[in-house]
Amino acid sequence: MNKPRNQPGFTLIELLVVVAIIALLVGIMLPALSSARSAARAVLCSSNQRQLATAWTMYADDHRGRTLPHRLTSGLTRTYWYGQENASTRSLDHRLGTLAPYLSSSPGDHSVYECPEQPAGSYHEQGQFGSFTSTYGYNAYALAPPTAGYFDLINQRWLRASDIHRPSELLLFCDTLIAFSSELPTNSALLDPPMLYSRLRGWLPNSSPTTSFRHGRSNTNPFADAIAAHADTSVARITHDPDALGIEHFGIGSASAANDPFYIQDWKHWRN
Repeated sequence: MNKPRNQPGFTLIELLVVVAIIALLVGIMLPALSSARSAARAVLCSSNQRQLATAWTMYADDHRGRTLPHRLTSGLTRTYWYGQENASTRSLDHRLGTLAPYLSSSPGDHSVYECPEQPAGSYHEQGQFGSFTSTYGYNAYALAPPTAGYFDLINQRWLRASDIHRPSELLLFCDTLIAFSSELPTNSALLDPPMLYSRLRGWLPNSSPTTSFRHGRSNTNPFADAIAAHADTSVARITHDPDALGIEHFGIGSASAANDPFYIQDWKHWRN
């Protein structure tokens, strides 16, 4: 039997051309894939916050219109909107949070409190016992000030949902982080306004804002967009106000330089 002749193969130049074409196609596709992933994360973040806003409304309906507290303390437990901390067991249980009964997520599932654009490992966890709290912040500073954890707010009025005059503008939940050092930011479950209240000195600029503009963020665009749920349960992207204080390398700032209209709408009428 005659041996078959050697079949002609690819030359080195032809192989290099094929590799170059593949590399070119990958280079073209990568930005589109990255953009698609970012868009998917934004959709999930919006869905999470819409669930939180709807649950907030249901809580108010069940409590004679009173808005959701940030924190309630009883003995060894502190119950937050996202979970309950127990000092005796040094643990946090998301199933016991104030909002948990109104959420559709399964018991113990904390994904609704977690923005997919801010993955674990990209920030320090602020939970007292090293437990995940939330990468969303609740606007308790405006809505339930005595529960926000600031001593200067204990005598301020706790609002009812009907007290909100422009619910389509007031932020309810939002992407949040806070920076305590130059290393990594820390997650924050409280949305702080651009100006903080002092009973002795009045309103002062907040040097540690917590609104995180992380959706679409890049080295050339540190202040991209934050996703926020408003008091009418609508969800939208918001941008950083260049006149507001900000921490550029973390993309943390405020959506306005003044508290009104996004953070505290009646701030000028707070009592001393």
